[in-house]
Amino acid sequence: MTSTEGMGRPARMLVAALCGALCLGFFFRGQIGNGFTLLLGDRHDGVIALSILEHWTNALRGIEPWDHTAYFFPVPATLGYNDGYLLFGLLHAGFRALGADPFLSGELVNIATRAIGFAATLALGRRLGLAFGWALLGAALFTVSNNLFIRGSHAQLFSVSFVPLLALLAQAALAALWEGRRRGLALHGAGFCLLFAALLMTGFYMAWYSAFLGGALLLAWLAVAGGAARRHLLRAIRAQALPLLGLLALAAALNLPFLWLYLPKAAETGMHPWPDVLRHVPAPLDIVNVGPDNLLWGWLVRGLNETLRPGFPAWSERMTGLPPLLLACWIAALAWLARGPALPPGRLALLRALGLASLATWAMTLQVGGHSLWSLVYHYVPGGKAPRVVARYQIFITLAVILPAMAFLAARRWPRPLLAALAGLLLLEQANAYAPLFLDRTLELARLESVPPPPPGCRAFYVSAARTGSRFGEAVDDPYNHNTEAMLVAAVRHIPTINGISTFNPPGWPAGIPEDPGYLAAVEAYAKAWGIAGLCALDLRSFTWSGPEER
Repeated sequence: MTSTEGMGRPARMLVAALCGALCLGFFFRGQIGNGFTLLLGDRHDGVIALSILEHWTNALRGIEPWDHTAYFFPVPATLGYNDGYLLFGLLHAGFRALGADPFLSGELVNIATRAIGFAATLALGRRLGLAFGWALLGAALFTVSNNLFIRGSHAQLFSVSFVPLLALLAQAALAALWEGRRRGLALHGAGFCLLFAALLMTGFYMAWYSAFLGGALLLAWLAVAGGAARRHLLRAIRAQALPLLGLLALAAALNLPFLWLYLPKAAETGMHPWPDVLRHVPAPLDIVNVGPDNLLWGWLVRGLNETLRPGFPAWSERMTGLPPLLLACWIAALAWLARGPALPPGRLALLRALGLASLATWAMTLQVGGHSLWSLVYHYVPGGKAPRVVARYQIFITLAVILPAMAFLAARRWPRPLLAALAGLLLLEQANAYAPLFLDRTLELARLESVPPPPPGCRAFYVSAARTGSRFGEAVDDPYNHNTEAMLVAAVRHIPTINGISTFNPPGWPAGIPEDPGYLAAVEAYAKAWGIAGLCALDLRSFTWSGPEER
C-alpha cells in the first residue's frame, strides 16, 4: 500500500475519516437499518448497563453519590457490584444532555467508543512504523472485529476500544523515557496513568488484561532486546528516577477510588469459584470459533463442532475466536520475526516481544481435557479471580494479533490485484450474520414513560408484579425480569429501589420473583434489616403504585 504514502496530510485525514465512517456503518449496520429501534443487548444485561450509564448522568448532576447507584437501596457503594462504566457514563451524559433518550444514548456510546478505537489504532500503527495504508487496514480490522460484533450484547466489552489509546500513551511515555525527554515522560505518563485508572473504573476485563499482557510484554522484551538495550533502559530509569516516582505516586492516587470501591466487595463476595471460571476457559477449537453464522468461516465452525465436540452449543460465551486468514497472517508474522527481518532494532525487539507475550499469554488461557495453565493466573496473580469469562481475552488480544500481522504483510511487495484480494478477504472474514440486537427501544421506552410519578412520601420502591411478555424469548419467571426494569426506572425517575441484580448481590437481597410466595416476606425482611421507611410497591403490569406503608 505504498501508493498512499504520496498523499498529503489533509488527503490522509479525509481518507481515514471516510474509512472510519464506513467501518462504523458496517459494524452498526443493523441498528442503522432498523432506524435504531432494535439495539445491542437485551432487556436483561443491556438494561443493567443502561442503569449504570444513567447513574453517571445522575452523579454528574449531583443527584446520586458517585459510588452509590439507585438500585440495591440503601446498601453503600453499590457500584462495586458491577463494572463501573465510567468512561461510557461520561459519554452517555453528553448524549443525554443533547436530548437523546437513554436507549439511543447507550447505542451512541457504543458508536463513539468504536470511533475512538479506530482513530487510536490508526495512530498506533503509524507510531509503530506501518505505512498509512497498512495502518488503515489494521484500524479497520480492529473496528469491525467479528468477535466483538457477536459478543456486543455485553456493553463492558466495548472498553477494548480504549486499549489502543492506552498503548499509544504507553509507547509515547516509554519513548520519552528511552530518549531522556523528561517533559514527554511526565505528560504521556500522566495521561497513561489517568486513562488506565479510568479504564479500571469502566471495564475491569480490558484494564486487567492490559496489565497482564503488559507485564508479559516487559518480560519478553527483556528476554529478546539484548544486553545493550537492557543496560540503556536501566540507565534511563536511573536518570529519570524522580519523574518515574512521581508517576508511581500519581498512579497510586488515581487508583485509590477503584481500590476503595472494589476491594471490600471482592472480600464480601469471594469472587468467582474456579469451576465457574473453567467453564468459560476456551478450548483450542475456540481459537477459530468465530460463530456458526460467520460469512466465510461459519461452515468450518459448524463442521469442527459437529465432528470434534458434538452437542457443543452454537451460542456460547466461548464464541470469541479470530478468523483463520488473520490468524494465518499472525502465525506467519511470528515466523518472520523469529528469522530477524531487516527492521530498526528497537521496532524489531518490540514486535518480537509483543508476539512472544501474546503467544504465551494466549496459550495460558486455553484448556485441554479440563486442565489449564490459567489456574496459575487465577490462584497467584492479583485480580486473577475477577475475570469469569476467560474467553474474552481473545477479544482483547485481537489488537496484538493485528499489529504484527500488518507489519509482516507490509514487508512484502504485493501485486495490486493480490493486495486488493487479500485486504478484501481479511475484511470480509469479519462479517457475521448474527447480531445480538434484542433491545427493543420503542417498547422499552414506552414502558419507561408509562411509569407515573411515585406517590408522596415514597422514599424507595420494590416491584410487586413483573411483566409477562417476552418478545425475544427472554425468561419471564426469572429474577432478571423485574429487577433489571426496576434498576432503570430507579435511575431515570430518580427514586431508589431495593431491587437490582448483578453478578454479585448484597447480603439479604430479595432473591425471588414477585410471584413467589416468599417474595413479599423477603422484601419486608430486607426493609426491616435496613430500616427503610416510605417503601412503595410498583406494579410493572398495570404501571401503578401502592403505598408507602410503614414497616
